[in-house]
Amino acid sequence: MPEKNRQSIIPDMPVKKVDKKPESEPENKSAVITDIDSLIEPPSRPEKAAVNAAKISDAVRTTNIPMVLMIFVMLVFGLVILYSVSGPDAYGQFQDSSWFLTRQLRYTIVGVILMFIVAFIPIDFFKQRWVGAAAYIFSIGFAFATLILGVGREHGASRWINIGPVQFQSSEFIKVALVIFFAGYRSSIAKLRSSGKIKEPDSDLAKNLKNAAIDFIIPVSFCILVDAVILLQPHLSCFIIIAAIVFMCALVSEIPLKSWLTGALILAAVGGVAGAVVIAVTPAEKIDRFMNNYAHVFKRIAIFTADEEETEEEGGLTKDDTRQVDNAHNALGSGGMWGVGLGNSRSKYNYVSEAQNDYIFSIYIEETGFVGGVILMFMYMLMFFMCLTVCWRAKDIFSRTVATGCTTLIFVEVLMNLSVELQIMPATGVTLPFLSCGGTAQISLLIAYGLILSVSRTGTVRQEKKKTAPVFKAIKPGA
Repeated sequence: MPEKNRQSIIPDMPVKKVDKKPESEPENKSAVITDIDSLIEPPSRPEKAAVNAAKISDAVRTTNIPMVLMIFVMLVFGLVILYSVSGPDAYGQFQDSSWFLTRQLRYTIVGVILMFIVAFIPIDFFKQRWVGAAAYIFSIGFAFATLILGVGREHGASRWINIGPVQFQSSEFIKVALVIFFAGYRSSIAKLRSSGKIKEPDSDLAKNLKNAAIDFIIPVSFCILVDAVILLQPHLSCFIIIAAIVFMCALVSEIPLKSWLTGALILAAVGGVAGAVVIAVTPAEKIDRFMNNYAHVFKRIAIFTADEEETEEEGGLTKDDTRQVDNAHNALGSGGMWGVGLGNSRSKYNYVSEAQNDYIFSIYIEETGFVGGVILMFMYMLMFFMCLTVCWRAKDIFSRTVATGCTTLIFVEVLMNLSVELQIMPATGVTLPFLSCGGTAQISLLIAYGLILSVSRTGTVRQEKKKTAPVFKAIKPGA
């Protein structure tokens, strides 16, 4: 039948049209998005336009919110206590009862900003070799600079550096820098050993000595060098804190026990011989001058071990020597169960000098009593277990060492300050973290806390829920 007649017989029959690809249609079909497709899957934005928002969203999503809330609670709590304790001393010195509070608030804001910057940087960034090398160069450089160019406040100690109008205590930042250096070194050695770039000697003795040198002696010796320079300032309390930090970092960085024992014996032997040689060749006058720099340390030990009879003896300690410790101890015991009330302490009126620093805990207990002390201890313990959880869940050597070192830094200072206030150990001059007045210490502690948050965010193994098969299976009838 002709085509014309066929169309006239069935005029309304739909004719299927074959879509032809227009000449102007692009080769990439995915570039053309219909309305229906856009409802199902929105068109993707350019990568550069969305990268910043995605990174910020991911950083916020993975942040350890309980730890962030915990540090804010501790900081606000500390500022309130500092204002209550430091008011009389601030008014007597500067005619402004809030002078110490305002100063500490400025440093706290700077510290919080740095804490969040460090926390939002992936922890793997600090794992790079140049970061660890820069951290050590910073540590040894500032240690020597403080010893040579630094200024002090008592007994000829050089502990502060002046840069224009800014004065800071370099040892506070050195503590954090050494943690990064030690963690970076151990991570690099583990990577080199796993890739087979560190060859093992044939004999067992040479193998043990080489492993001890690489794993233990080299990193610990570098840290001992910095610590020895700090001891010469002299700054004995910082020397003890750094020693504790290095010990804990070495403990968790997967150093074999054999390397531990061999390296420790070698370092002890070399240190003993070197010390004996130095004492033998040094003139007696220089030794006496060196020991005079630690006269305040010996005096603090004498005060700690002295009793009332020794203070009354002629030529012994005087009441003025033990006044600070005695008044702090009296303030600690006069708080009772509930304390005399916030702001109502009597000991802070120059009975305990500089109560806002070393002995802030005694004044705090006087005002809040045993209950206030329990609350503060609970807050520290809660923060400690949060940090300990991060250390436990760390994904590799670097993350674990950084988290452990920073946690040790914070809570060794807590233990040392409370031990002094409870008369468990002699006075050390260590402040109470997040409560005592101290700008450099506040910033360095918040940076250390930021590193722990960074490990928590990007350096831990996430716990995934796994579907477990049922223990008992259904028994088919007749089986």
